[in-house]
Amino acid sequence: MDHLDVVTAVQISEIDNDDSHMNLPEECAKGLNAPKIIVRLRKALYDLRQAPRLWHDYINSFLLSHQYIQSSADLNLYLRRDTILIPVHDDDISVSYLEDVANAAIEVKVKLREQYTITNLSPAWHFIGIEIYRVEIST
Repeated sequence: MDHLDVVTAVQISEIDNDDSHMNLPEECAKGLNAPKIIVRLRKALYDLRQAPRLWHDYINSFLLSHQYIQSSADLNLYLRRDTILIPVHDDDISVSYLEDVANAAIEVKVKLREQYTITNLSPAWHFIGIEIYRVEIST
């Protein structure tokens, strides 16, 4: 299980309506009689209420376009036929796989890196509060 952190998860999400506006801080206005400036947002911001949903829509469409199936038990879990599992939690992505499909998992991580700014924190030792211990099993 490898842990990936999407650095720019929220900022890359396109806003899907034309009614997302914000006032600029007063410090941005120049002069005492400056008009109040309102801007229209094109990208999501962390404090924007719809930002997490937009990010989920974005990563969902990306993973579905790469032959992943969204789990019906957990909508944040994506599965692929070659047993690569990708749970997504906020801007953290895990890539879980068996050793015999390690090359396919590397390809998946490369495609994710091509699409997003990612730091690879592999191997995962924690995920959503769960500690992960690695043990070798001899047969």
